[in-house]
Amino acid sequence: MMKQITVVVQNKVGILSDVTEVLGRSGINIISISAQGFENNAVVRVLTTDMNTALHDLGKAGYNAIVNDIIVLKLPDRPGELYKITKKMSKEGLNLRAVYIIGKENDRTIVAIDPEDYAKAVRVLEKQ
Repeated sequence: MMKQITVVVQNKVGILSDVTEVLGRSGINIISISAQGFENNAVVRVLTTDMNTALHDLGKAGYNAIVNDIIVLKLPDRPGELYKITKKMSKEGLNLRAVYIIGKENDRTIVAIDPEDYAKAVRVLEKQ
């Protein structure tokens, strides 16, 4: 388990620069970041080792930032491994808000999964 900060912002030029400036000014080291724009809105997801400071400083800068639990998996680095996990969750009726790769470690791909129902997702994955 890990915690993720999600910030929903207006989709405009420079918004990612603004958000990362707040984090950089605060000395926050970003482990992973994901940003997607959709017409008028954008969603920025951040993983860091200093969630409290990041959350505080983003709020102080006027951003509506929330923290939620995500699942971090180390999958074998080969084709089809992410499919196996997402198919299993799909069969159980789990909706995933986000899935993104955090990095690689030896022969593993480190993946972040943000399910709508965290507890159910953990139970499904424990059945493996």
